[in-house]
Amino acid sequence: MDNFDVKKTYASVYGAKEQPSLVTVPPLPYFIVDGQGEPAGKEYAQSVEILYGLSFTLKMAYKSESWYKPFVVAPLEGVWYACQEEARSLWRWSSMICQPDFVTSDIFSQVQVLCRSRKKIPTELSRFSIVEDGLCVTMLHRGPYSEEKRSFDAMESFCLENHVVRNGDMHREIYLSDPRKTAPEKLKTILRYSVSRI
Repeated sequence: MDNFDVKKTYASVYGAKEQPSLVTVPPLPYFIVDGQGEPAGKEYAQSVEILYGLSFTLKMAYKSESWYKPFVVAPLEGVWYACQEEARSLWRWSSMICQPDFVTSDIFSQVQVLCRSRKKIPTELSRFSIVEDGLCVTMLHRGPYSEEKRSFDAMESFCLENHVVRNGDMHREIYLSDPRKTAPEKLKTILRYSVSRI
């Protein structure tokens, strides 16, 4: 049996190109931690530790269960509610990792308890949710996070040309590169936000 890989199963969602395009994102299950503060802050770092702790506990500790299917841990994602003009300490975000479709709220609760007991991390700060973004504009941004504005500008132009309008001020980032191991100019980040047709 092949391992479930969200990047392959939902290639249109996780395979954005370096030009803006429209994509319809289906409902997907996520482990989520909500927080506030800058990306380099302790709260954000803790959210990443919790999410990977939960995801790898699910991957490694439940192989004997009848509901379990092998899978590849998905990339880290973040929904950012921040306005770039705000102080970074005020940025609000939801850090998350997509999960295989067999995961339910009951399974999440089991994983949450086991991960907390084994890894001694505050998994009570996490939650489970099915997220449906629907119609979105998306684009692969290549380069430092600090230069994302040029990609967002391209996405805004695409919206005008294709008669869609952005819903709210939040956006999603999908981190395809590990910033600890990748030079800033080689980072790959999928940018995405929800839109409506006009």
